[in-house]
Amino acid sequence: MVNPSAGRGRTRKLLPRLTDAFERVDVDVSVSTDFDDARATARRAFDAGHGVVACGGDGTVSELAGLAAETGGVLAMVPTGAGNDFARHLGLDLRRPLEAVRLLETGRLGSVDLGRAEAGGTTAWFASVANTGFDSEANRWANGVRWVGGTALYVLAVMRTLVTYRPHRFRLTVDGAIRDMEAWLLAVGNARCYAGGMKITPGAELDDGQLDVCVVGPVSRLEFLRSFPKVFRGTHVAHPAVVMLRGREVSIESLDPRLPIELYGSGERIGRLPARLEAVPGAVRVMVPQTAPVPRAAAAP
Repeated sequence: MVNPSAGRGRTRKLLPRLTDAFERVDVDVSVSTDFDDARATARRAFDAGHGVVACGGDGTVSELAGLAAETGGVLAMVPTGAGNDFARHLGLDLRRPLEAVRLLETGRLGSVDLGRAEAGGTTAWFASVANTGFDSEANRWANGVRWVGGTALYVLAVMRTLVTYRPHRFRLTVDGAIRDMEAWLLAVGNARCYAGGMKITPGAELDDGQLDVCVVGPVSRLEFLRSFPKVFRGTHVAHPAVVMLRGREVSIESLDPRLPIELYGSGERIGRLPARLEAVPGAVRVMVPQTAPVPRAAAAP
């Protein structure tokens, strides 16, 4: 299942090589027109007992991983998107995305958790990180940009958003414990990274049945900018304005309903707050490298 628009056109350029690589392992290639088309085609494949390979970024992978979870199907992935943070966590080679096709023959089957979120009347799965506040606004702007991609795009989005955004008041509930707070952003991680390698929840694991929550509290714009590079190493968690939490169920409310604050998941808009998020342990079976940091699945593909 190929999303040709993933990676700001990178996937479209790779399509001839993708088609050749899949022909060698006897896999049919379907090029989607949009997410609805991708879901419909993938569901037919899962219902027929086939596995599905998601060729795209975190948005495509999350859509199809959720569908695989709902149908009991098996998912593989070729990381050709802009961020590829779920594939990064699983140890796929992002510099050589076509190498992932070989995993259909040389990889192993593992079971991993997914996140599931409800916001604005929409329910969606997310494989990597869901976020709201400053970074959701940056995410919204970045999704409309086509002339740059990957981490560079998010850095640019951060610089642009920093000019206008101000910390917001939220009510955060983690496994029943309520906190009212002012924060620049709240990120809820099933995996460690978002935005092309930023380790926003560096302690997250894909097989612990938990979501990691990062809260960046109210600091000055200058301090936010000065500390921002630490997220690439995951060392921002030591900053006194950063709070890290962990739990199975998370809810987020805006304490200023006049401002429309949205939730994004794996780079895609889900809906306006309030939001409820949960970890779904062992939700989906995925084909991964032999060295991937996830347990083996009980059943063969």
